[in-house]
Amino acid sequence: MGEAPDSRVGSMFGPYHLKRLLGRGGMGEVYEAENTVKEWPCAVKLMTAEFSKDPVFRERMKREARTAGRLQEPHVVPIHDYGEIDGQMYLEMRLIEGTDLDTLLKRFGPLTPPRAVAIISQVASALDAAHAAGVMHRDVKPPNVLVTRDDFAYLVDFGIASATTDEKLTQLGTAVGTWKYMAPERFSNDEVTYRADIYALACVLYECLTGSPPYRADSASTLVTAHLMDPVPQASAVRSGIPKGLDAVIARGMAKRPEDRYASAGDFARAAHDALSDPDQDHAADILRRSQEATLPGTAFAPQPPTLAAATPPPAPQYPEPAGSGPLPPASPTGQPAWAPASGPIPAAGQPAPVPQYYQGGGWGARHRARRHNSSAARHPGISPHRASATRGRSWPALPHWWSFSSLPPSGSGWRLDRIPPRRRTPRPPSPPPSRQPRVPRRQPPPPGTRKAG
Repeated sequence: MGEAPDSRVGSMFGPYHLKRLLGRGGMGEVYEAENTVKEWPCAVKLMTAEFSKDPVFRERMKREARTAGRLQEPHVVPIHDYGEIDGQMYLEMRLIEGTDLDTLLKRFGPLTPPRAVAIISQVASALDAAHAAGVMHRDVKPPNVLVTRDDFAYLVDFGIASATTDEKLTQLGTAVGTWKYMAPERFSNDEVTYRADIYALACVLYECLTGSPPYRADSASTLVTAHLMDPVPQASAVRSGIPKGLDAVIARGMAKRPEDRYASAGDFARAAHDALSDPDQDHAADILRRSQEATLPGTAFAPQPPTLAAATPPPAPQYPEPAGSGPLPPASPTGQPAWAPASGPIPAAGQPAPVPQYYQGGGWGARHRARRHNSSAARHPGISPHRASATRGRSWPALPHWWSFSSLPPSGSGWRLDRIPPRRRTPRPPSPPPSRQPRVPRRQPPPPGTRKAG
């Protein structure tokens, strides 16, 4: 854009070297700059002297920096720093190489329905993240939506955002914003909630499809009356090729009463996506996938339409089946414990214990264990045969060979035991053959008739 005569391009503002004027509004100017201390490019927003001297605005400015810094959402431009230099408030933000949606519409005209829905879905993701954190944007409009070359959208300028739980700042924010996109309750004394942002988002979708805002008037009073009284215009009547279903989606998003609108910005974006034809839905998904792959490295798939973090509980974790495991036993009938073995219930004290069907392997058969049970019961007549072999008097049920821990939630890496392995006997090494000494010949007796000397 051409530099204004009173711009500060080429000058220094504290540690910032202002290189190019990016935008100008009623609250201040945005420059492309370089932080000479940290040596990185950035965008610096300089507030006007009127706003910088207002103590209420200064508090709101600090609130913006804190709340925007908490929003860990890809479609929200992060704020690096904020403060005051020579009595002028400023914000340092990430420099985004893109064009605002307002300039895009004025330069190239209306968007196709799939592209409009893809951009609105990304803005809805940013709004849902802000609303979940208790933050309202209050100024959703095309100039505050930056679109990159790959159609990745950012929602910027949380300069008039305030925490919805703070009544004082909420009341002060009702008179701020662009009237073409303001909800009806903002022109009255009614309570302003986050659904005012949904109303503004529906107005932006209408403008993306038709090239103009839903209500146009020569005076502010006529524009306010249109928001309060006039029916919602139909986008399909202004431009051909727009699905009729989008008219109903925009009409609900711009409902006069906040409770009649969608519950979240994500719900509005999903409804707009569902109103597209099947080929247009695929096209919108391709735009989302391409924009994410180009902007967010490592992203393989496009995101699902956005939802509030607390709208639905997270799905239960799915654990992978182990390789080589056998079939699991059938579910137990209703009323029976899931761990009951196939051999029947645990016998009472004084009843003979059934011989459990242990896994046969390595010579540890049922007869050997039965002898051990019986001998233990004989030594301890007060203990049942089933508990005689238990450690410290605890009772363990007899387990069939297919018993596993598959019904229990796995821990750690999800490993589980699916089958009791057979007990294997390690063969004893053969003993070495006995060493043989050389045989000493036996002494022969003397022949008869000989006398023993001496």
